[in-house]
Amino acid sequence: MNLRKYSIRQLLKFTGFLVVLSLVVFTAIFLTQQINSQHYREALLNLEHLHQLNLTLQKNKFDFLFIDMKSMQLYRFGYSKSTLQHDSLIKITNEELIKLEQQFKHVQTIDIKTLISKYDRQFQELKDLVIERGFKDNGLEGQLREKIHMVEENVKQLRDFRLMSHMLMLRRHEKDYIIRRDSTYIKKFDTEYQAAQDYATKISNGNKFETLKLLKNYSNLFHSYIEIDKRIGINETKGAQARLNELSIDLSKRIDELRTELTKKLNANSHKMYVSMLGLIFITSILLILILAKIIKHITKTIKSIQQILKRMGKGEIPEQINIRGKDEFSGIEHSVNELSTALRNTRDFAIAVGKGNFYSEVNVFNNSGELGTSLIEMRKQLMTVAEEREQNFKINEQRNWLNENLAKASELLRTKFENTTELCFQFIRFIVKATAALQGGVYLIKIDEETNEQFIELSAAYALDRRKYLNHRLDIHEGLPGACIYEKDIIYITDIPKDYTHITTGLGHSSPSCIVLAPLVTDRNEVLGCIEVASYNILSSIQVEFISKSCVSLASAIKFIEMINFNERVIIEMKQKNNELLASEEELKQNMEELKTIREDMERREEELQREIKILQNKLFSLEIENKLN
Repeated sequence: MNLRKYSIRQLLKFTGFLVVLSLVVFTAIFLTQQINSQHYREALLNLEHLHQLNLTLQKNKFDFLFIDMKSMQLYRFGYSKSTLQHDSLIKITNEELIKLEQQFKHVQTIDIKTLISKYDRQFQELKDLVIERGFKDNGLEGQLREKIHMVEENVKQLRDFRLMSHMLMLRRHEKDYIIRRDSTYIKKFDTEYQAAQDYATKISNGNKFETLKLLKNYSNLFHSYIEIDKRIGINETKGAQARLNELSIDLSKRIDELRTELTKKLNANSHKMYVSMLGLIFITSILLILILAKIIKHITKTIKSIQQILKRMGKGEIPEQINIRGKDEFSGIEHSVNELSTALRNTRDFAIAVGKGNFYSEVNVFNNSGELGTSLIEMRKQLMTVAEEREQNFKINEQRNWLNENLAKASELLRTKFENTTELCFQFIRFIVKATAALQGGVYLIKIDEETNEQFIELSAAYALDRRKYLNHRLDIHEGLPGACIYEKDIIYITDIPKDYTHITTGLGHSSPSCIVLAPLVTDRNEVLGCIEVASYNILSSIQVEFISKSCVSLASAIKFIEMINFNERVIIEMKQKNNELLASEEELKQNMEELKTIREDMERREEELQREIKILQNKLFSLEIENKLN
């Protein structure tokens, strides 16, 4: 095939058409496969969300069992924080399942939806059981209190100490079971109940028969309480808790299985896309190589001479003008090379002039038109401003480096452990004064008067002329510039300072500062703790003011941290004292129980003696009656 009868433009158009066609086919295949992969990825993301929601549901279940079941809100209104959180999580889970079904329809999604529904029903059943069981004065626990109070009132009327002792032991076993959930206390309760019932039956009469009935109701109510406990599950291996755990484990298993299947499909789709792209690239590459080889062979011979000239230009040489022959497309290239050579020659002359410092030399590159020509003219105008901008940027970078370096030093200083807030404030203001080359500074903190319980501002630390200042300076909460700075929570920057505001004492006398900066100590929660004040003979720059402002944020956090540590230490001391008091109370309660046990044993012994005396008297009476009859 003779390519000389076609122009280079026609050949390149044909090649470009093939390239565009290949790219279109390649893009269509890629987008199709990518859309499928995206669906799988979104489905995997939804599955991950479902997994996280399942873990959150389990955590919420534990919060309900160990926190909310002791909340009065649950028993008064039928809901608590955990139950509301559970309903919200179930709603979000169902929304995620809907998204998952839209992206990936599978039988497993129906199973997951069924498990979620079962979990919700089981949780609601657990909530109802907990509410039915109750706490303190609510539910069965509240009814137990009412019943035992009724029994105690009845026993008090009978004034039978042995029966009263039985009631105390029953109450004790009931409380031990409710607190510890130990089944051994159920047996103890039943044993004590049988003993109390036997004794009450033995001494029963008109009023005491009511005691037997109350005891039986109390025992039945206690066993109803135990039955609900079993349905809830004393531990996580039985009851509603175990069923909830099984549903959570099953749900996690189904999610993992579906995730594994989705991952396999995603990998298969990616492999398919990879193979398709490789095949298309291979076929397209072979076709383009064959066509381009023909075109390159046709063009190479024609542009060899031009290539040699361009190589010389690439090495920095400026060749002589080319003798143009012919009127084909390569002739236009040769003409453009000649114009480029002339323009480079003029550019060389201009560069030499600029290198000698002649920024006003004339330049004629492409008749001072086009991007290069206008750029060179514009360069001549901007060369004078480049040096000034470079110097200005250098100053800005130097200031920023100073700011970052001193902020790092301030952070390192605040990380040091200090004994108290006063020492921390002194070291900080000392560092600020030295870093900004100021002459004096102070830290004002908000305090509370113990007598009036009103806030005031106190100078906590002061530093001037490379030494610590011990000053007793107290202001009202809104007095002076410190009060204004604390109230507005903003920086106060003053250069026009009144003559009587403050004075700096040196060896040469007294003088007023030229600049005063006050910055508030505000924490990340927008809580203001005080402010700092820095006075200087020199006007502080904006970068120094920014440094003071940012450092104050770190100081406020450090002060707050020290206050929190001191508060925690006080709380720990108080908790230890309360713990000791509780231990003493427990010991006293044990002693009282021992005394009650001794009293009960003594009463039993006295009762046996009375029974023996009654039998002796009955025998004597019987003997006397027989003697009277015989007489």
